[in-house]
Amino acid sequence: MIEVFNAITNIAKDIEQNVFVNCDEFVTPDLSDEVRHNKVYAHCAAVIEREFEHVRSIKAAISKDKKQYCTINEAGKYLVSYVAIDNVDLLDVDFALGTIFGIYENEFSADALKAAIYITYGPNFQLVFATKTEGVKYFTHEHGEFVQQDSLHLNEKGKINATGGIAGEWSESHKALIESLFNEGYRLRFSDSLALDTHQILFKKGGLYSSPATASNPDGILEVIFEAFPIAFIIELAGGAAINGTQRILEIETPQLHQKTPIYFGSTTEVGRVAEYL
Repeated sequence: MIEVFNAITNIAKDIEQNVFVNCDEFVTPDLSDEVRHNKVYAHCAAVIEREFEHVRSIKAAISKDKKQYCTINEAGKYLVSYVAIDNVDLLDVDFALGTIFGIYENEFSADALKAAIYITYGPNFQLVFATKTEGVKYFTHEHGEFVQQDSLHLNEKGKINATGGIAGEWSESHKALIESLFNEGYRLRFSDSLALDTHQILFKKGGLYSSPATASNPDGILEVIFEAFPIAFIIELAGGAAINGTQRILEIETPQLHQKTPIYFGSTTEVGRVAEYL
């Protein structure tokens, strides 16, 4: 796993330097959103695949964008899912964004998930790495290297309320849940970058992130293998919880490659309230 981690730190450094620091080619006003997305994706995917080629334990990698396997080493045991950049549309307004990795052994299932990693770019260039043996480790980038800091843990209760979805399409139960949190003084903090919103929940030591089912997206919008499993893995190892409204995310069985899910994650108190309302 150390080889995988080292490869991901190299990926992080390249994307930070060439997409966020030197970003002129990606944010010129003449680029359409589609062209910008394609250019950023192509760069990030090329960097990720290049670095993984040197890791013998990785069998294949697959991205959320293309859903095409990139075979690395047939004798390897790890399958890596990744979200190259989790919301390219925010790049031209100087938002920090992130990359998300799930490291699975032999198959894409919750039980086979061995590690999860996300990177935050921009002003807070940081990396969070989670395994069952080490818990949730946090690294800052200092003088060209990633330096380990304290482990991350959630309190039982927080004060952040990060909710997505179109408000007019929320179910009555979700609307009642969100209103109850606001009535109790929870602070709205939502960037629409999954890595950054997860980072915020972790660093504020609690609260609730919600990406609910809506009228337009009754199955939710986050993809199980690429987003929900890795983030739920990190949150649970930090002492929190993650559910789809009624079921624990990491109990979703045999997910399909394109399968999506609603998700609620954060402190155990807030997630417990979700179960009560939904």
